[in-house]
Amino acid sequence: MADIDWANDLIRIRQQKTDIPLELPLTKTIGNAIYDYLMMERPYNELPEIFLTQCTPYTRLQSTSLTNVAKKIMTVAKIRTQAGDRKGFHIFRHYLATTLLGKGVSQPVISRILGHTSPVSLNAYLSADFPHLKECSLSVECFPLRKEVCFE
Repeated sequence: MADIDWANDLIRIRQQKTDIPLELPLTKTIGNAIYDYLMMERPYNELPEIFLTQCTPYTRLQSTSLTNVAKKIMTVAKIRTQAGDRKGFHIFRHYLATTLLGKGVSQPVISRILGHTSPVSLNAYLSADFPHLKECSLSVECFPLRKEVCFE
């Protein structure tokens, strides 16, 4: 609960992977969603964590619990059901990185949001960003093609 600064519309956390502090804006949408959860869904408890398990004894929600929830949702929705498909929150991290890049957010800021200590770590998320991959493509105009190969 102490990570939310309601007066200044900020969320201040220490990232799990790196223990590096991160400050994020508390938008109206996020603030309202957290407030609704606290008032209408969170089990009554004195624990300082916002998100708790739904069954007693109440404990803080673990990241593995969230991963399992994401996997169940994907299974029910028949999304990424093939062997080898990445499931869980990694796909959301990839989506967040490519969406932020598409909106013009600088790569160092995206790296900080994802909790990376090295900007190079971002490359794995952005390497499959289709609009940017198209920018790297080579023209085939200089290669002669037979007429029967061309598509109309």
